[in-house]
Amino acid sequence: MKKSITIVDIAKEAGVSVSTVSRVLTGKVKVNEEKRRIVQAVIDKYNFQPNAMARGLINSKSNLIGILTADIRNPYYSTLIVSCEQAATERGYNLLLCNSFSDRLNEFSLLDRLSQQKVDAMILIGGAPDEVETDKEYAEKINALLEETPVIITGNLNGTNCKRVNIDENRAMQLIMDYILSLDGIKSVAFAGGSRRYISNVTLRDCYKNMLEKKGLKYIPEFDVENERYDEIGGREAMDKILSNGKVPDVVIAVNDFTAVGILKSIHEHNLRVPEDISVVSFDDTYIASLVTPQLTSVGYNYWEFGEKIISTAIKLIDKREVPEEIFIEPKLIIRNSCKTE
Repeated sequence: MKKSITIVDIAKEAGVSVSTVSRVLTGKVKVNEEKRRIVQAVIDKYNFQPNAMARGLINSKSNLIGILTADIRNPYYSTLIVSCEQAATERGYNLLLCNSFSDRLNEFSLLDRLSQQKVDAMILIGGAPDEVETDKEYAEKINALLEETPVIITGNLNGTNCKRVNIDENRAMQLIMDYILSLDGIKSVAFAGGSRRYISNVTLRDCYKNMLEKKGLKYIPEFDVENERYDEIGGREAMDKILSNGKVPDVVIAVNDFTAVGILKSIHEHNLRVPEDISVVSFDDTYIASLVTPQLTSVGYNYWEFGEKIISTAIKLIDKREVPEEIFIEPKLIIRNSCKTE
């Protein structure tokens, strides 16, 4: 009995992947012209017509959305991803979560793994999309994935057409600066943590410096301390460095709540008090902000809206609908008792 030709046989004879044959058959995604010609020649040779099951495999959805994040242990990422999961579940989708731990080789490997799982869309939160300088090889990898799978990011990837859902970072810093500079006796403001390798940090720091100038306060380089770590250790190291000069700022802005924990420890170890001696504010307004003593004044975001926008954007792209190039999430200042008000 003569064996029936399958899509796998077509791919093998043409020397291409099964997904390439699928793209040629559906005609929905652009294929390299030479590859398309070779595949079409094999299809014509056997007068190949995919059966109903094969057509289903070519066109079916997995109802899986892949999320690649930098580190789920960071409260910002975990809070946002929980919101994404809730929004996805309400729409009949499941999430497949991967952690890269900010390792580039790991990111490449996990992108391949998500692709192999046939996810309907990929969401990248943290990692490469956060970096100021987009890695050319990484951008090429994403562009290859975009031929078959929508990719949504928080951040930016130059050289790609990824849709973006981002926080309005300028507005976030403006909210903090307007608040702390409205307090009595504020003459010096420090910024602790974060790295200029990352887009959000560049935006925040530039706004911080501009608003100091606008309000007539001096920018003190010794009070602007970066750190590659976005956790308690990074915050402690950054604050130790600020205080090592023997000068005490009136306010310290922490790059995130996690970093603020280390800043509070460092201040305590230097026999200083919050907010009596130093006021502390931070970004993200995660659960940490309410757990520490004193509770942190922090700029947060409507995480439910944030997650909903990410997932709804992904599903619209899956359904081949139009979406904006970039969507912004509005920040909100939550005032607690880590700032001296009198």
